Amino acid sequence: MSIYAFPFYALSHAIIFGWACYLAKQYKAPGAPIIAIIAAGLVYDNLIISLGVSIGQGSLLELLSLPRFYMHALLTPFMMIAVSQMAIAGGIPWAATRPWRIGIWILVGAMILLGAFEHLINLEIVPACFDGILRYTANLHPSHFCFEGQEAVTGSGPPIPPIVGTIVTIVIGFTLWRRNDWPWLLLGALAMFGAASVPMSGFGMAPGNAGEVVLQLSYVLTAQRFAHRRALPGAI
Repeated sequence: MSIYAFPFYALSHAIIFGWACYLAKQYKAPGAPIIAIIAAGLVYDNLIISLGVSIGQGSLLELLSLPRFYMHALLTPFMMIAVSQMAIAGGIPWAATRPWRIGIWILVGAMILLGAFEHLINLEIVPACFDGILRYTANLHPSHFCFEGQEAVTGSGPPIPPIVGTIVTIVIGFTLWRRNDWPWLLLGALAMFGAASVPMSGFGMAPGNAGEVVLQLSYVLTAQRFAHRRALPGAI
């Protein structure tokens, strides 16, 4: 099933990329440029996973896989800026205050540094096989071994930056729901949390990457929802 899921995810993110670019150009929608950049990275991420078996195990696939890790570590924290821009456009007063604007940039910087330190420095990736998919990973469970004699790799633990980013999205999504009767950002973030909690050892990456599609969709829908609203003074 995964061999069909990941091309679908790549296509979904490509549509979200085009949608976000349109919103950014035509309406200067809050957070749309950042959504587009992240969506482009996720197109690449899912495309490389989709093509892994066709490319084959070896140095080429390993090289093509490296940008996936850099994208997740260095770019995804910026979604906290995007959702803060949505919060301002949605009329949330505290999101426009100087302490929040400074604090969110500090948090983004801290999460980038943490992601780089935990996941990029001394990064070593190994082949993983599951449900017809061949990819390279820094965390390898025995259920994903590609060949006899391969050893498990524990990696660097849970991805703290995406967890923090999702929590920020939940807080802002909850506030937008209560203030504007707009639940979709909150629901997208909760769906991401649920998908990420599915054990990869038994189900592979498909559930988590499906959660990314739902989350990105909630981002672009929210950007469109508040595209015609005037942001409060002090926009990020």
